[in-house]
Amino acid sequence: MNRKNISFSSFLALLATFFAMVACNDGRTFDHYKAVALEGWERNDTAIFSINKQKKGTYSMELGLRATQDYPYKTITLIVERTIIHPKTKKKQTQDNYQDTITCRIIDNNGRLVGKRGIANTELMNHVSSFTLQENDSLNIAVRHIMSRDMLPGISDVGIRLTHN
Repeated sequence: MNRKNISFSSFLALLATFFAMVACNDGRTFDHYKAVALEGWERNDTAIFSINKQKKGTYSMELGLRATQDYPYKTITLIVERTIIHPKTKKKQTQDNYQDTITCRIIDNNGRLVGKRGIANTELMNHVSSFTLQENDSLNIAVRHIMSRDMLPGISDVGIRLTHN
């Protein structure tokens, strides 16, 4: 009887470990936010993200924003600059530069925040691009707004999520 209980307990532990491993495998390799001054995000204040070496494969990059009701427009337009840094070869390190312009809806036609609602703000995720990386490539990503106001209130955080497909 004792041996059956041990076998059954071992089976349950193995099953729980398996489900825990499968449930946590969402492919995210980077997911980080940078705070922005709530009084206003200055046009020349760039959020910079450095992403360490990645595995070879196809990746999807998303831009995350956290906004409050103080945001004065319905949308925001951002420049996302991506630099892929290839590891050093025999001669030198090389890099490729890309730039995307993203327009994100923050407030709907009824004046309400869109996205995943929190207590005081909303979180929005917007697809930026998909791309391929080689083994050990790293990235530098810079995000800045190009709105008409120099000081843009109502944006509290800017983030980047990188997912290995």
